[in-house]
Order: sequence, then structure tokens, then C-alpha cells
Amino acid sequence: MKYFKARLAGITLLGLLACTSASAQTEPIVFVHGYSGSASNWDTMLGRFRSSGYASGSLYTFNYNSLVSSNRTSASELRSFVNTVRSRHGNARIALVAHSNGGLVSRWYRAELGGETATRRFVTLGTPHRGTTWAYACYSPACFEMRPGSSLLTTLGSRACDRSLWSNTDGIILPASSAQCGVSTRTADVSHLDLLTDSRVYTQLRTQLQ
Repeated sequence: MKYFKARLAGITLLGLLACTSASAQTEPIVFVHGYSGSASNWDTMLGRFRSSGYASGSLYTFNYNSLVSSNRTSASELRSFVNTVRSRHGNARIALVAHSNGGLVSRWYRAELGGETATRRFVTLGTPHRGTTWAYACYSPACFEMRPGSSLLTTLGSRACDRSLWSNTDGIILPASSAQCGVSTRTADVSHLDLLTDSRVYTQLRTQLQ
């Protein structure tokens, strides 16, 4: 009897894991690029997701003008975009994947605009959660908000994080540890932009989306 119960428990656990994996492969995923980036930044990543069995119709890229708009404004645009995506998928919750400054846009959406209830999972890649001194070299609303101690970062505090991936050799997020927020995982030692294309980072991202 003990053997039977143990085996039944094992089968149940495998079933739950399978359901979680299936859910992760069918839910919509919205990808948010970083400062001065564009949707094309995700081309390599999207190709890997499709090769892993994700349907193209469940993968979405959000574009915003980081050179002109504040992250607060971009977050409002992200809310509208996510609402449209969810309406196409029976109002299902989404997964949100963001690179660099896109993580701050996403966190403002989650913390201030109701986005936490719309997202099942949120993973950032090299996001300056506590700011980056690199942002003192550029001048735009989004740059000001990426600087350590900015009003946006102060308002966010540690709110609306979920999972974060960070590289010790990022080179743009300074210090590198600033990219840690929520459940944090160090990636391979890759550059800031290589977080978007490195196969090892992709594997870690897939794990974090479960």
C-alpha cells in the first residue's frame, strides 16, 4: 500500500509539472525591449522559442520610444498593448519578458497600472532595478529614470519584481548587482546585449518562465 501511494503521488506530481509546462508553452508572452532598442532585438530569442514549440501567434513584441517618452508613459502604452493581447487569448494572463530599461517600464505597469493581475510570470534580463551609473551618460526622460535614486526608482522600491536574470559582466548595468530583483539568478558572464542572444541565457529564461 505504501508503494502504491508513493507511486500515485509521483504520477500526480509529474502530471502537475506537465500541466505547468504545457501552460507555459501556450500562454501569450510579451517581450519588451530596452533603451534605444526595438522589437528586432528579440529576433534570435523568438526563433529559439518557436524552435522549442511555442506558436508564433502567442509571441508578441512591444515597441516604445525610449528616446522621447518617460517610462511612465511607455508603461501606459504597455498596458494598452497587453490588454489587446489578452483580448485575443480569452483574457488569459500573460508572461512578460523584459530587457534592460524595458524591465522598469514593465515594473511601473505592474506596480502602478494594475499589471500584476494580468501577468502570471515576469522575467527581466539585465534591468537596472536599482539604477545604473551608465545612465549619467545619456539625456532623456528614460535615462533620468534609470539613474540611481531617481523618483521612478524610489517610488517603485522593490515592488512588482518577480524573476531577474543578471550578468556579472553586463557592462551597462553598473554595478552589475543592480540587476537583481525578486528571485534572482546569475547568468553566464555575457555582455548586456548578449543577454538577448546567448543560448545559455535562453535556457535559464525558459526555466524561469515555468
